Amino acid sequence: MAMSNELLLGLYIYMMGIIVLVFQWKHILNILLSFEILMLGLIFSFLLTYGLYNSEYYIVMVIIVFGVCEASLGLSLLVSLIRCHGNDYVSSLKLYKL
Repeated sequence: MAMSNELLLGLYIYMMGIIVLVFQWKHILNILLSFEILMLGLIFSFLLTYGLYNSEYYIVMVIIVFGVCEASLGLSLLVSLIRCHGNDYVSSLKLYKL
């Protein structure tokens, strides 16, 4: 069975999110944006795969709710980190600085 074009496009978006996460990890905002790209890839895949063929949208709604919760939690942690440390560098999170 061949993969559909919608599923391949969602997989491509997901892989681009992984690439952004691997290469752009200096700022926490870049990490949060790559997590959002990963969630968009999943939502896109599930929406086009399950939504168009089976009309089952409850799975997509659950994934969207988890994505919104992840985004709001990440942004609130980013704001509190900037208030405490003054920047959003990943290197400033080290516990033991030499």
